Amino acid sequence: MSSPAPFQHPDPAASIAQIVGAEHCTTEVSQRRFYSTDLSFAPGKIAAIVARPSNTAELAACVAVAAAAGMAVVPRGGGMSYTQGYQPERSDTLLIDLRRMNQILEINTEDMFVRVQAGCTWKQLFEALGQVDCRTPYFGPLSGMYATIGGTLAQNSLFLGSGVYNTAAESALGLKVVLADGRVLQTGSAAHRNSNSNGFWRHFGPDLTGIFTADTGAFGIKAEVTLRLIEAPAVTLFMSFGFETLADMLTVQTILARKRICAECYGFDPYYNKSFEGQGFTFKEGLAVLADVVRQEGGIKGLWSSFKVAAAGKSFLREVPYSLHMTFDSYAKEVAHMGLQVARAVCLAQRGHEIDNTLPTVFRAHPFGGVRTLLLGAEGEVWLPIHGFMPLSKAVEVGAATEAFLADNRALMAENGIKSSYLTCFSGTEFVIEPSLYWHDELGDFRLSLIEPEFQAKWKDIPADTAKRAIALRLRQGLRDLYDQHGCCHLQLGKYYPFQEMIANEPLKDLLQGVKAVLDPEHRMNPGALGLR
Repeated sequence: MSSPAPFQHPDPAASIAQIVGAEHCTTEVSQRRFYSTDLSFAPGKIAAIVARPSNTAELAACVAVAAAAGMAVVPRGGGMSYTQGYQPERSDTLLIDLRRMNQILEINTEDMFVRVQAGCTWKQLFEALGQVDCRTPYFGPLSGMYATIGGTLAQNSLFLGSGVYNTAAESALGLKVVLADGRVLQTGSAAHRNSNSNGFWRHFGPDLTGIFTADTGAFGIKAEVTLRLIEAPAVTLFMSFGFETLADMLTVQTILARKRICAECYGFDPYYNKSFEGQGFTFKEGLAVLADVVRQEGGIKGLWSSFKVAAAGKSFLREVPYSLHMTFDSYAKEVAHMGLQVARAVCLAQRGHEIDNTLPTVFRAHPFGGVRTLLLGAEGEVWLPIHGFMPLSKAVEVGAATEAFLADNRALMAENGIKSSYLTCFSGTEFVIEPSLYWHDELGDFRLSLIEPEFQAKWKDIPADTAKRAIALRLRQGLRDLYDQHGCCHLQLGKYYPFQEMIANEPLKDLLQGVKAVLDPEHRMNPGALGLR
């Protein structure tokens, strides 16, 4: 561990401005409110200071200032949290915006790892690695235009590449972390005294990298991240199927998860399928992916897939009850095609019918587009998800319980204009069901900042509806409790999921408290994260 440099001014804001530059430190009220508010609609405090360091030394020095002043410290990445991940619990909080720490520090194609600053986005990294025909195993959430690598590891997430390579945390080899007192800790093989910072191995003794993944910033601030590399697949194929029932689709997904042949395999319900028509999947967009699909698949197959995308236009899912979308990566077209054929047989055996593969083609050809279609409904409704993370054997059971819950509340939801959808997918051999609730409500400055100007103008004046919001939040909590009853775990724990209450093993609680006591004895690092205060 290294110690930070001393600061020169007794006033925290002035000291931090001295470290990062006055233009990168603010105490202005609207800015502090903007950076302190996530997507959850949960109440929280407003940070006293927002700082934007550009490197690990500046970050450590800022945290040391906060420590000397007795302030809490909260890290913020791309801001995509909807579980209060970075919302302060104390007014005397220094909020660290990490997005200036966005440099790719090392791409090592001999030892197959990449080292980045934690504020680098997945889009930025994916594009840089494409220049050397590599990528990380998990390579980002769909919000990767904004989502940072450090924030994703802190929350843990799944999507691109997860079907084979699991969640984001499992691609991490080592971390450089700034602790609550400003000291800097390195994990993984880069901590070896003679390593010359070579981060090739995560398990340099006990897995201490794991302590700082999925911790939602409870134990320290990730400053630098080392991730595993793989060679970029030479070919990617796509396939989509429709199903009449959720149970049939979930059964197929669990079978495919055990086979580990799909890079991604995700399903949508009727509401999602109908809403895609209003969310920009158009004839023009189909034509736009033509060059990308030809490059990825090559030859006649690529041209045929692209023609199907273009010809499908925007109504290709309108009449499909449940749709399943699969991606197959390989270093040889024949191998990818074998995986696709196995998956096709599984789908057909479970009463599926093949449909146009527009959606997975568009998603993969442009994996990090805008986030409007992720954050909002087709008519500007607020979107708020909840999820359960479970073993494959629970998927059909929990899917049925989810449908029953929504059916039981259908009249209340209809009366208040609240709609629902759900996404289903897997991460290796773990399964996720993620329902989302939609209703018209004030979007707020942060949501508006993430969407295109024409939609900002169209939806910026939607008024607040606290009555509908209260009902939606209550329904969301009901789903959270339902998943708890079924023994589900969660990603993105933040301050929303009752993690401490879910733990049945007292020694595990003691261990978590002990780690917190060693790393943050004054409980100033993101108080409330993981239920630790």
